Amino acid sequence: MEKKPAHYIRAQILFWGAYFVLNLLFMRLWGAPLTPFLVGMFLGLSIVLGITSHGFRYLYKTRAKNWSPLKTSLHLIWLIPIAALSAQAIITSLIFLISSLIPKVTAGAQPVSTGGLLSYAINYCILFALWSTIYLLRAEFHKRRNSEIAHWQLQAQLKENELQFLRSQINSHFLFNAINNLRSLVKEDAEGARDGLASLSVLLRGLLQSDGQQLVTLRDEMECVSGYLSLESLQFENRLTTTIDIDESLLTAKLPPLILQTLVENAVKHGIAARRSGGHLQIIIKKINLTHWQLKVINPLPEFQPAHQGNKIGLRNARERLQIAFEGNAGLRLNIDEQVTATVEIPL
Repeated sequence: MEKKPAHYIRAQILFWGAYFVLNLLFMRLWGAPLTPFLVGMFLGLSIVLGITSHGFRYLYKTRAKNWSPLKTSLHLIWLIPIAALSAQAIITSLIFLISSLIPKVTAGAQPVSTGGLLSYAINYCILFALWSTIYLLRAEFHKRRNSEIAHWQLQAQLKENELQFLRSQINSHFLFNAINNLRSLVKEDAEGARDGLASLSVLLRGLLQSDGQQLVTLRDEMECVSGYLSLESLQFENRLTTTIDIDESLLTAKLPPLILQTLVENAVKHGIAARRSGGHLQIIIKKINLTHWQLKVINPLPEFQPAHQGNKIGLRNARERLQIAFEGNAGLRLNIDEQVTATVEIPL
């Protein structure tokens, strides 16, 4: 059996309790004496009407919960009069029963005409319509709110699934390139390859620690970037030089994992590696205003097309992960002029 919420019980008591009190006040205003019979009659009437309105709730919960408001209203047009007449019949029967069993209690009470009974039934219809309107408005509000909550929960789950898929692509893309670099280095410099494997193990540990995290600190991201640059330095030797300029107050700022590392890798593979003499790589990270910070990766233009041009998975996924993580408030742009500049703006 469904548990009735406390606020519903309180609302029922308040609504029909107010009806009971108003009846007594009107009787006093009209000068009628508040006899025990009259008080008991109005109390019984409020209880019967409250039970009937609870029947409306039961029918709504079991039959009409998924109906449209229009369909529910159309059914109430015939249900409310039947309920009002039924409530009037119950009250009249109770009064008749009390009069028969305890005549003294009802002594002096005036019999109610047919017109009076009909007016009471109309009064009950108005009360049931008011109660049903209040209940349906509240139920519809909660239905829409729960539907909206469920929608956004589903959207959040879809975004999380998409983010995990994109990250898996980035991780596999990065590891594939790193292993290829080490494989080519084994024949040329065994000692350097061992150092590279040590750096790679550090990177793998960082990847595992960030797995499942939507955001990491810039400090953690820089550790991955430093490890990556160490690996690449083994291959490029003096052909790769770097300058890193970071506002240290941003080391605790958050960004999606491997965003900066992806930009650095892209700059090395498509810029430095495509030049006979190599080149200089710059990383600049700073605040641009009170609400956003910026990271830039700058590399020289390539002299020739690299042997492996790639399919731009890294940059495409970086853009998508920024969009997902910051709901469109972050972006990545690539400018090609005298040099190539990848710029990311992220909210603080």
